[in-house]
Amino acid sequence: MSSFESRIDQFCQAHPEAPREDILATRLLFRTTQLLRAHIDRALAAYELNMSQYLVLSLLSTDKSDPSSPSELSHTLDATRTQMTRFLDSLQSRGLVRRIASEQDRRSLELELTPAGRELLRKAVPAVHRAYRQAWSVLDGGERDQASRNLQRLHANLQQLEK
Repeated sequence: MSSFESRIDQFCQAHPEAPREDILATRLLFRTTQLLRAHIDRALAAYELNMSQYLVLSLLSTDKSDPSSPSELSHTLDATRTQMTRFLDSLQSRGLVRRIASEQDRRSLELELTPAGRELLRKAVPAVHRAYRQAWSVLDGGERDQASRNLQRLHANLQQLEK
């Protein structure tokens, strides 16, 4: 039994109403998320990117006639404005993205992936896809699909609780 689990058991003894299995499942989900992010970050290290920067480049690569704004990307990636500014500053300083004044509203910014950004993304995509496959390889297709459905249900429930 892990140190965390033994501490939770001690806590639950003092608080018998505590939902032990929910606490352990939550801890496991948090830890799994951290490990998955670190695994993908290692795959991206060769490209001097982290997962958040990669996701910014990926999302911008899908913008054809409707450019994204920093606030839209912030919302999509669950990042604060400060985090998004930091991601964009880093990517822009490397010549991977451009901030452009919106033609519809000069006070607003639109984001554009540069040719260098597209090329770096093209190189990084196979490494990230390989990292995804490695991480999920322990589950067969049906198990992965079931895990996905369970996570979607949990996500929907948490979104509902936010209202």
